[in-house]
Amino acid sequence: MLRPSDVYTPGKLPLAPTNVYAPRTRDDAQRKLGKTLERGLVPLVFGEYGVGKTSMARYLRRAEEAAGRLVHIESVAGKSMADVLSQCLEKVGYTVQRKRVASSSSQSGDEQSGQAKAGIAWLEAVIGSKRTRSQTTGQTREEEVVVTSPTSSRILEVCEANSLVLLIDELHKASDSFSKELANFLKAYGNANCRAFKILLLGTASEATRLVTIDPGIDRLITEIHLRAMDETEARFVVEEGMKTLAISINDNEVRKLVDVCVGSPNILQYLCLECAEAAWDRKPRAIGPADVANSLKEYVESREARLYRTYMAAIETVGDRRYRKRVLHAMAQCEDEYVTMEQIRDGVTQAIGQAVPSSTLSGPLRDLKNPKYGPVLQDVKRPDASGRLANYTVFVDPTLKAFVRLLARKAAIVGAEDA
Repeated sequence: MLRPSDVYTPGKLPLAPTNVYAPRTRDDAQRKLGKTLERGLVPLVFGEYGVGKTSMARYLRRAEEAAGRLVHIESVAGKSMADVLSQCLEKVGYTVQRKRVASSSSQSGDEQSGQAKAGIAWLEAVIGSKRTRSQTTGQTREEEVVVTSPTSSRILEVCEANSLVLLIDELHKASDSFSKELANFLKAYGNANCRAFKILLLGTASEATRLVTIDPGIDRLITEIHLRAMDETEARFVVEEGMKTLAISINDNEVRKLVDVCVGSPNILQYLCLECAEAAWDRKPRAIGPADVANSLKEYVESREARLYRTYMAAIETVGDRRYRKRVLHAMAQCEDEYVTMEQIRDGVTQAIGQAVPSSTLSGPLRDLKNPKYGPVLQDVKRPDASGRLANYTVFVDPTLKAFVRLLARKAAIVGAEDA
């Protein structure tokens, strides 16, 4: 018999057959991703933190993953394209020996060139290698570089022959050098006219141009796919289909509460549903009531996201009539754009308090929220060339805090607490 944790998987990708996964139909994102790959183009999936980019990509390529043909680069932070391509080679049986140290007392040095062949008999493609050995008193150091160029046609031949799928994640953490190497590799990929080798790119950003170097040579290959937060249809599917699988009844009012309070985050919704399902599991009959939804939200805010809650409470005012720092944070969180202007903040605060608030009144609280004394929780937006900042734009330092503040804005209606 399935248990709630077999269906709802907060913090994990819902890839197992028993896990509930909602097809991403908003803006036709999932179908566009599949179509782009079938056409041999490179999809660039972008969007805010926690909207389910990795889950969607991995779900669509689960057949290749089961066959051992998916190479998932979880993060490019601190990596080069040589690291990425080495992982591709290792996937199909190459041994990439980085360094070996052994005891020795002699002193000598030599350099050899040759080829490294895959560890599978029928694969004839080979990769050029260069081996350097140096011996000093007490140790021998041997280094072997298998990947010599990110645009190597030999590497593309190996990936094509093995029908690999390369999923490069967290492109927003890429260094400038990695971005340039990736652009060169994508040019080579396009020129190689690969049919079986597929590439997917993912990153957290509100604009795709922040993730990949703009270059006429690769623009023809890349298809931008904006994955937004779950809409009501997708969120309802997660709640209703999962509870149906577990034979747990839930009325429409409680479904609407869960859909509303999750603010379109698949992970938050999975967590709340799991809490509710476990609360109802041992009852006869199994049914979810209003108290279960309220308790699940309270548990999430106070336990699961305790760090964010402490950050939020340290940043806002807890007394006073206006509490402008708090108003600014909530106005920022409600904006769909990642980069938010003073005008958008002003309009959000004006709507919240029911009277016009001039920008000059909010400039001080906004500046405070960029100060270490209150976090900082907000920051200016740097120019792409790092030459300064973009005037009048503000962004959250931690993207997860944005979704969390949105959730807090819904908390009062569900838990019955004072204004969150």
